[in-house]
Amino acid sequence: MSNDVKLHPDPFRLDRRHPTSVAFFDETGAIASDRFFVVGMLRIEDHSALLKEVKALRSRHKYREEFKFWSITEANKQAYKDLIDLLLNSEARFSCFVADRHVADPVARFGNTFAAYEKLTIQLAHGSIKPYELMTVIADNYSAPNERSFEQTVKTQCNRRLKRLGVVSVVQVDSGATEGLQLVDILVGAVGSEFRANAGLASHVAHKAEVAAHLRARLGTSTFNLGFVKNGFSVAIYEHEEWLRRAQKRLANSSRTVEPPNRAAEPDEPKPRKTRRGRRGGRRRRGGRPTGTA
Repeated sequence: MSNDVKLHPDPFRLDRRHPTSVAFFDETGAIASDRFFVVGMLRIEDHSALLKEVKALRSRHKYREEFKFWSITEANKQAYKDLIDLLLNSEARFSCFVADRHVADPVARFGNTFAAYEKLTIQLAHGSIKPYELMTVIADNYSAPNERSFEQTVKTQCNRRLKRLGVVSVVQVDSGATEGLQLVDILVGAVGSEFRANAGLASHVAHKAEVAAHLRARLGTSTFNLGFVKNGFSVAIYEHEEWLRRAQKRLANSSRTVEPPNRAAEPDEPKPRKTRRGRRGGRRRRGGRPTGTA
């Protein structure tokens, strides 16, 4: 028996039906160099049941490779379309941020690429979790500086925002270790594909673009360009207009020079006459009694 159990023989207990979920987190694009960077989170309450359906889909299509958006070909694109249908028909919930670094650069806002990656993850986790829910975050591997802990930072800061224990654990694994990360990879890839194609950085007619168009058609929208929210599927355009306004104001204030007044050129000002005060704080008359009250 551990010392914790000995010290706390009657710990707080949650009902066995207390809401829990697993959230899979992934990104597409290089935040340090690409114009478009997308981070997404797929939140699943009963992930084991969903992953069993994914395995059945694999069996039907005889598809044994890792699901990756950039691996879509003529031969396998139907498997990817069916996988998107499976996800949209499930109870899974997806949310993502799309950052166009020519418009609003999270790296410029947060100071470096890793801090920007952390902040976007925290915002997604905070927005994805339900009231009272306990959530475990499984994130794709992302190299961190030696002095930083991505897992601990995301967990601590998200719980601080929630003002409770909401994110129980954050674990980074390779996408080949769990199909959950492969599923979110497909969705962030499909969302990012349209933005790149509209900017002339990708094709509108490639097999990947066809799968991305299938996703939009299933959701009943022709574009994600202005953001999208419907039926548990959310695309938010990353922006920081308020932060930019504050930054511009700080810059203007720092560049403004305020000259000290030229005291030598001003006429002498009369000095205030000193008055004696009594014990109760009022000014004394000549007779010695205060005129005011305490």
